[in-house]
Amino acid sequence: MSPMGFLEPRREKSVTQDYDLIHSVQRLDVRPKQLLLTAISHVNPQVPLAKQPRPFSVDITAQQWIETWGERLNPYRDLKEAAEQLNGKRFWLRDDNKKKSWRNWITGAEYHEREGRITVQLHHELMPYLCGAMPLFSTLKILHIKGLRSFASIRLYELTNQFRASGVRQISLTELRDFLATKDAHPRFADFKRKVIDKAVAEINDKTDLELSWQPVKKGRAVATIKFFIKTSQQAEMFPR
Repeated sequence: MSPMGFLEPRREKSVTQDYDLIHSVQRLDVRPKQLLLTAISHVNPQVPLAKQPRPFSVDITAQQWIETWGERLNPYRDLKEAAEQLNGKRFWLRDDNKKKSWRNWITGAEYHEREGRITVQLHHELMPYLCGAMPLFSTLKILHIKGLRSFASIRLYELTNQFRASGVRQISLTELRDFLATKDAHPRFADFKRKVIDKAVAEINDKTDLELSWQPVKKGRAVATIKFFIKTSQQAEMFPR
């Protein structure tokens, strides 16, 4: 615990998430997503939910933001804007009957103008997907994704990283559009391929410890599913274990 009563981040800056959270529908830009992952990295997933602080407050400084995500022209502004954009945002979950329910990411965020830091409170509705008795979960290291500069790239990394061991993941085209927050954008598959999938895969292959390739799977004449092939990249040695 820090002197001010806020939780310190775990040294490895890893993010553990329940599969249901990874498979949720999220509508975020890249900076709010980065802020959210930074806050989640403070959660120890091995601590039972009942023993987690409530509210779960995280203090993030501009210097920590730079150390986590790399040099920025104006980290103070980035932090403030990310907090403003994340506040009030929700994520959507599907149950086995394909019904959707929404949950909140945070209860609020406070920007401390003269101190170059923000305080984020993770919502109690989010916490069950980050710690305790999660039946299925996946962990990533922020170091491995710090070079990604688009929301779609980060989301695709999350969705494929959890299938690293099997090496293959199939996602329906409809779900993939939802997962990457592009449901209503690029209705033509050729445009979605060029502007979203190809760009995200290229960035992941260039800047992370994963190497992805993919192919469309058709049902009749239309593309129905995307099949991703997942390997640990040869450049993975660049990232400390």
